[in-house]
Amino acid sequence: PEFITWGGGASMCAVSFTGYQFSNIHGSALSSVDGHGYPPPPPAPRASHRCPIVAILWREGDYKSNSTYEANLKLLSTTLPKKAASSTNLFATDTVGNVPNVIFALALCRGDSNASACEGCLVTAFQDGQEHCANYKDAAVYYDSDPCMLRFSNKNFLATTVNEHMLVIVSIESLMVNISTRADSFRLMLFTLLNSTAQSAANSSRRFTTSRLDVSVSSLPTLYCLMQCTPDLTADECTACLQPYLQYTLKYMDGKKGGRVLGTRCSMRYEIFPFFQGDPMLRIINLAPEVPPINSTMPLITVNPPPQPQSQSPVAAAPPPPEVQATTQELHGM
Repeated sequence: PEFITWGGGASMCAVSFTGYQFSNIHGSALSSVDGHGYPPPPPAPRASHRCPIVAILWREGDYKSNSTYEANLKLLSTTLPKKAASSTNLFATDTVGNVPNVIFALALCRGDSNASACEGCLVTAFQDGQEHCANYKDAAVYYDSDPCMLRFSNKNFLATTVNEHMLVIVSIESLMVNISTRADSFRLMLFTLLNSTAQSAANSSRRFTTSRLDVSVSSLPTLYCLMQCTPDLTADECTACLQPYLQYTLKYMDGKKGGRVLGTRCSMRYEIFPFFQGDPMLRIINLAPEVPPINSTMPLITVNPPPQPQSQSPVAAAPPPPEVQATTQELHGM
C-alpha cells in the first residue's frame, strides 16, 4: 500500500489507503490538495514497507529513546499480544509501570480471526506504532485487512468507555448503477443493515457480528457489514458506542461502495463484497420502517428475529416497498 505522511500538525502520523477518503472526527482536520477532503499525494512507498491503514496519535508528550517509558512499551509488546490471543474474545488490556512512566494498553482482534493471526497482527501493530508514531506516548493502530487494533497511552483511557481516536473512512467510489432513481431505497437498505447489525453485535456475548443484507433488485447490491465493540462493554455501552456510526455512515457514505468508522471502543465496516471470514452471522431480509433524520438522536429500531421452528420456514414480516426486501434472521447462535 501507499504510505502517506500528514503534515501541518495533523493528528495522524501515518496513513495508507486503497481507494478510501479519510475524515478525522475528533482530531485535527486532514490536509487537502483540492478542498474536497482528499489526501495529499503520497511519496513513493518503500520497497518492503508494510504499514497500517491508519495510525493516529495525540500529542500527550514524547518519550525518549532508551527511557523507562520505552522499556515499559517493549515489555507490553511481548506480553499483550499473547494475552489477547489466548483470550476467548481475542481481547486484552494491561497496565505497565508507574507514574510518570505508566502505560495503559488495549488490544482487540476481529471476532472472525484466530489466535495465531491475532498474536501476529498485534506484534506487528506494536512495531508499526513505534515506527510510525516514534516516541509518542499515545497512539492507536488500525489495519486495512489485518484483523487487529491496538492502542497504548500514558492516559488511563481504560477507566472510561469513551470511544476515542475515531475516524470515518469512505470509499471514493460511488455505486455505478442508476442509484439516483433508487436513492431512498439504498439509504433504507444501508440504515437497516447498520441498525440490525448494531443490535446483534450489542446483544452478542462477544460484542461482534457479521451480516449480509440481500436485495431482490439487480441494480442494487448485496451489502455486507461487520460491527464489533470491545467485549468489556455492556450491551447498552456497546449500543451507545455504535449508535453515532449510523449517523456518520448516512452522512458520509450514502451511495458509496463501502466505508468504515474506527474507534478504540467499537468499529464498523460495510462493503458490497464479503470481506470477513466465514458465513455471515446475521441475514437481513426485511427493511426497517424508515430512516430517521441524521440530525436526530437516531434511536435504534428493534428488529427481532422471527420465530424459526425446525419444521417450518421463518415467518415473513409485512412486505417492505417492492424495490427492496430486507427482518433479521439469525444464522448462528450469539
